[in-house]
Amino acid sequence: MGRVLRARHGVRARALPPAAVGVEVVADDQRVLRGQLARAGLEPDQTIPLLADSGLLEDGRPDQGLLDALSEAAAPHDALSSVSALARLDRGLYERVRADADWFGRVVAVAGASRPLGDLLGRFGDAVDALRTLDQVEVGFTADAVAGVVTASDDPDEQAAGIAAIRRRATADLAGRDLTGEATLDEVGAELAHLAEGVLTGTLRAVHRRVAGDTPAARISVIGMGKLGGLELNYVSDVDVVFVHEPTDGAGEEAAARETKQVLTTLLELLNASTTMGRAYDVDPTLRPEGRAGPLSRRVASFEAYWERWAKTWEFQALLKARPVAGDLELGDELLRAADPYVWPEHLDPDVIAEIRRMKGRIEAKPEVRRHGERQLKLGPGGIRDIEFTVQLLQLVHGRGDRSLRLTGTLPTLAALAANGYVDEEDASAFADAYRTLRTVEHRLQLAHERRTHTIPDRPERQEWLARTLGYRAEGDAAAREPFLAELSRVQHEVSVLHARLFYRPLLEIHASVPARAAGVSVPGEISAMGEEAAIERLRAIGFRQAAAALRDIGSMTGGVSRRARTVRAVLPAVLQVLQDTPDPDAGLTAFRRLVESLGDSSQLLAYLRDHPDSADLVGRVLGTSPVAGELLVSQPQGVDWLRDARVREQPRTRDELVKLAVGRLHWQDTTAALRRFKRHELLRIVLRDLSGGTTVGGVGEELTALGEACLTGALRDELRRQARARDLSGPDELPVGIAIIGMGKLGGRELHYVSDLDVLFVHEVADGADPQEATKLALEIAGNVMRSLSAITSEGTAFEVDADLRPEGRSGPLSRSFDSYLSYWERWADPWELQSLIRARTVAGDRDLGRRLVAVAERHAYPADPSQVAVPMRRMKARLEKERIPRRTAPERHLKLGPGGLSDVEWTAQLKLQQHGGADPGLRTTATMGAIDRLQDAGLLEHRDADWLRGGYRFLSEVRNRMYLRRHRDVDVLPSSQLQLETLARAMGYGRGGWQELEEDRRRHARHVRAVCEREFYGL
Repeated sequence: MGRVLRARHGVRARALPPAAVGVEVVADDQRVLRGQLARAGLEPDQTIPLLADSGLLEDGRPDQGLLDALSEAAAPHDALSSVSALARLDRGLYERVRADADWFGRVVAVAGASRPLGDLLGRFGDAVDALRTLDQVEVGFTADAVAGVVTASDDPDEQAAGIAAIRRRATADLAGRDLTGEATLDEVGAELAHLAEGVLTGTLRAVHRRVAGDTPAARISVIGMGKLGGLELNYVSDVDVVFVHEPTDGAGEEAAARETKQVLTTLLELLNASTTMGRAYDVDPTLRPEGRAGPLSRRVASFEAYWERWAKTWEFQALLKARPVAGDLELGDELLRAADPYVWPEHLDPDVIAEIRRMKGRIEAKPEVRRHGERQLKLGPGGIRDIEFTVQLLQLVHGRGDRSLRLTGTLPTLAALAANGYVDEEDASAFADAYRTLRTVEHRLQLAHERRTHTIPDRPERQEWLARTLGYRAEGDAAAREPFLAELSRVQHEVSVLHARLFYRPLLEIHASVPARAAGVSVPGEISAMGEEAAIERLRAIGFRQAAAALRDIGSMTGGVSRRARTVRAVLPAVLQVLQDTPDPDAGLTAFRRLVESLGDSSQLLAYLRDHPDSADLVGRVLGTSPVAGELLVSQPQGVDWLRDARVREQPRTRDELVKLAVGRLHWQDTTAALRRFKRHELLRIVLRDLSGGTTVGGVGEELTALGEACLTGALRDELRRQARARDLSGPDELPVGIAIIGMGKLGGRELHYVSDLDVLFVHEVADGADPQEATKLALEIAGNVMRSLSAITSEGTAFEVDADLRPEGRSGPLSRSFDSYLSYWERWADPWELQSLIRARTVAGDRDLGRRLVAVAERHAYPADPSQVAVPMRRMKARLEKERIPRRTAPERHLKLGPGGLSDVEWTAQLKLQQHGGADPGLRTTATMGAIDRLQDAGLLEHRDADWLRGGYRFLSEVRNRMYLRRHRDVDVLPSSQLQLETLARAMGYGRGGWQELEEDRRRHARHVRAVCEREFYGL
């Protein structure tokens, strides 16, 4: 890489026979040749003479491999011009290149994408030879080569040309690897930066030695700024630098300054000079203090004085990318250490964020940006600057307290922001992908003529060329530019949305301790300053579909001078930041407004949220995820205590605790109202625990079960006391009948979903000496009143829907039976499915001894001694349910309960296994589906994989139903087919943006697994 490119004059290809020169071929051959060339993207009238003159026709035909390679070039004719020039320049070199497919591919790719580099390859064999290997740029090797050419001549023109030649040859080498996919964008940017480092290092070393000899008066360091500092340089880019110097030991300050100025002036002249080999670089030192008006270099103390008194915000922002790249690197590090307190201040100036946003607005308002619009890749809407400014602003705000963010490159910084939770991983990934896409397009544009440009051409033929450099090809009647422009538009739109969401993120003001007046759309004054339409657009960009309504909600909460309004202005940015990433930001914001209004003039909760970001985060997530949670919070002001007391949210309440609380309410409230309010209050606690990640879907089932049992116990105890009072008895124990409530179904299994009924059986026992008829009549009255007290619809809603249809004879039978009546029915008339249901029987309320005895008898019937007759009727019943209970217009596979792979597949498979083996092995017996699967696996009756599939499917389906309830879906048994509903459901379940497809895939996977186990273990297929 150290050799200067030298043209090889006087070298000609071998002479061609007259027939080849004249291209005298018969008409048929001519037609075939022209067709071959046209298919390769070449214009025959121009190409045939060029091929002939270069000796690339044999018997009037070109090498088909050559045509195939040229056809893959972005500009086949440009590639041919370079290849033919190489053939004329050095036939032997051409033959060696042509014999190496990879080498030849790189030459053709570069020549087809860049006319200047193609010309370089056609004129200089050294440049072609550089493309032979895949060597990466090495700073030291490049520096030595550059220093060698500067030292070898006293002529500045020769020195500058030699430096430019090294740079251009290395650029062509790198472009060859880039265009053939052998180097990524990240690698290309880094190597271009390393190339510039090597050139700066070698030039500075050689010039400094020429000026000062072996006794320099100054230490000089070059600080790379911008894309050079960020290791993300373009092919054609300003090389932004800042110079710093210090006197050497024993040298005077003035002597050091004079020497530094002479050295740096010469360095800039050499690197910026136009030569026969082009220009090495456009080195730009204007980012220094005072710009062009300031001295070319300063001492560290002078930099500090300037930063202390005169530096602007943009100058500190520019220092984010500062990195020592050449000269005395220790001195460069010293300067950057001195800059740290200014770039990363302990307290960020309140105006910094607003100033950076205004600066971005001024860039967007430039005439050239408005003129070119989205064709402006760098500064236009959705362009590179949107990403860079966003990343740098986040870096300035969060990097003060997190040193892991103090990186110079856009992509590494973005990755660090995501890794540390400052940016959503999906947003960071989308931003990174878009950045790579836009920078790659920018690279291709600049390679074309080695000019600094960022604008997509408006001519279709140039757009077609650009698309081809990026790998797009025409398909049928569709030009290559069509999918390219469509993808570019999509990327720019995505960047615009992410930029608006992150760059104007209200949380930034909070982290930067900006006062309320600077909190963006959450502050009335800011809304007035930016205009209502701009505020609406900003809200829409961060995820609010009904942005105008959202702005009205914000105005109603933040307007005025009350303490509540001021506190809302402090809290709202954090809540908005959370809401924008929830399934339904609009509904969440409306629910937050209603919550604020329900608090009246009190600001205690709001103050708590302001001082506890985790609680503010919880409020935003809950309200933006679940309409049900929002309604529960608004309707129960006392429920906000759950938001303030994390300890209550962290630990579940036991059944006994809940029973005590429920019974306590009944002493001072009407039964019906008390139990409804109690249920809603405790349901809110469970929902908050659920949505905050404080419990699992299994934990939700257990807590809902405990709540259901507490309500049943409270209702039954209150009814027994009421009946005792009506009969002037001292207490329920003197009543002529005892009652127990047996939990069935999911209640018995402690696996309730939010939408689940309480399936129960009532059993009574006549007291000794009591009238059996009167006792039975009283038992029926008590059972009926208990059910009504919980199930009746009132202004408070219902507590639980209590369902006793699993009793003998169903709705036709008495609501409560005696112990002996149950025994008689189960022994003589019960259908197999009724005995199957007894697997989940469990005492949940009332007379524990009575319940225990009934459950013991139920177990004997649920687990027959001879299980051989169990499977057939159970299979028939399940098939019938699947056929009759799934609505006709519902696709079976979307029915979460009865469809293939649904909840019933899991439950019935487990229950069949229990009935078949539980009689012989009492250790298998359990009322819980998940517990049954565990025990069957431990006993070797279910394979490990099958058990995992059943458990995974059951958890997943339960979670889906629960989230559908919290999202207030009308039918939680049927998975919606609407993409919008699926997307909000997926987001509510924790999937990322666009997660509806992943949700569908997971649903199909679980259904496939569960059904496979069911068919094998239940149906015996």
